[in-house]
Amino acid sequence: MKPHYSRERLTLVNELIYEIKVKDAMSREVIFFDEKATFREIQLKLKEKRMSGVPILDEHKNIVGIVSIDDIITAFDKNYIDDKITNYMTREVITVPQNFSVVYAIRKLEQSGVGRLPVTESANSKKVVGVITMSDILNKLLVEVQSVAEKVKEEEAKNGEISDKIIQKVTKKPLRFEVKGDDFDSAGRVASITKKYFQNLKVPTEIVRRIAIVCYEAEMNICLHSFGGYIVVEVNEHNEVVISAYDRGPGIPDLELALTPGFTTASEKIRALGFGAGMGLPNIKHCADKFEIKSSLKTGTFLKAIISLGEENETK
Repeated sequence: MKPHYSRERLTLVNELIYEIKVKDAMSREVIFFDEKATFREIQLKLKEKRMSGVPILDEHKNIVGIVSIDDIITAFDKNYIDDKITNYMTREVITVPQNFSVVYAIRKLEQSGVGRLPVTESANSKKVVGVITMSDILNKLLVEVQSVAEKVKEEEAKNGEISDKIIQKVTKKPLRFEVKGDDFDSAGRVASITKKYFQNLKVPTEIVRRIAIVCYEAEMNICLHSFGGYIVVEVNEHNEVVISAYDRGPGIPDLELALTPGFTTASEKIRALGFGAGMGLPNIKHCADKFEIKSSLKTGTFLKAIISLGEENETK
């Protein structure tokens, strides 16, 4: 059976973009000012460094505002370029936590239209530990792709088959993960552990990518839309990886609508965080060879995605 994803192959970049954390791609050298700075001081620094803006930090390096090139232009136009920034700077600042996936950073950069985002120590912290731009993300991706491309080719050549002993081992020892609601700092944990597990079992790279994406999206759905739940990953007697996700949440009123790309019921809080783009369930369905979902407004949602490891007779 040919998997349906063959018309649009998942690439190494697809895989890496889910795995790379903001802290892995960000620049740790942060150029910043405090509230005593004037617009002219900042303008000279922006010109020198060719930047579009700088964060404004307090004595503890907590972010209190930001000044952009647009603010500088306005200060010139209204003739307060030599004034201190305190009464003019933007205080509602878009930031990204360092432990979030770069997927989140990309969404925030696209949504906000800014060139760079301050990176905070955690989701609940205002302490700035770095800055990230789209260029930072692309450079990190290029480095990672270059470092693993040859290794991937070698693995794909070697890992054409999976032995019965390996399948039996996985079947007897399914992976189980507890997932907490709103636990963004742990986002991606399930996908990362599962990916390494199947890599060690010599599963073909293309299949591992699909497994990792399903696990990531399922984990994020539980994290974003429920009070918590768990994910189980196992291999059945038909040589298939079965990923089951259970959540305790409000349930999904209209499953057909929920599977429509771009449709979302995400709250303002979730959308403000850069999530809730309405692609989670469609991505899972796209990567799976078999897909099942059931939801109750009383008990929550059950989701099962099955990915074939190959024809059954390949392991006989």
